[in-house]
Amino acid sequence: MAKRRITWIVMADGSRARIVKPREEGSGFDVLSDLASSEAHIPSRDLVSDRPGHGQESSNSAHHAIEPRHDPHAQVKSAFLRSVAERLNRAGGEKAFDALILFAPPRCLGELREALDGKTRGKIKATAPKDLTKLPLTELPGHLEALTPR
Repeated sequence: MAKRRITWIVMADGSRARIVKPREEGSGFDVLSDLASSEAHIPSRDLVSDRPGHGQESSNSAHHAIEPRHDPHAQVKSAFLRSVAERLNRAGGEKAFDALILFAPPRCLGELREALDGKTRGKIKATAPKDLTKLPLTELPGHLEALTPR
């Protein structure tokens, strides 16, 4: 008897991720992980340590606030997506799944794929640039049917 292929379905955005797999018996999905970023919904002003620094132009006495080089929310979202990728890389190395299907908004999808190691990236069967993090699992089959393999 052939070993059944295990497919994990990942639905992620910059602050939430659900990892599910189809049930072996019957229909539906088992939730393997439901992850959330505790920092993603914190206002930007609370994510940075203090107010922007100030600079002074030498030609006059005007002072200007120096804006941070990076959006704190973007950094938090990127860190969250890297943590999801690390979890997938670890599970892939332990042979917990044979194939991956990824659903995420376009920018998140790109960051997530980039953070995956080569072996895990090679297990991606299909991707879709959609945010399905709040989708009821009963509606997931319709989205899976619409996928085209990568």
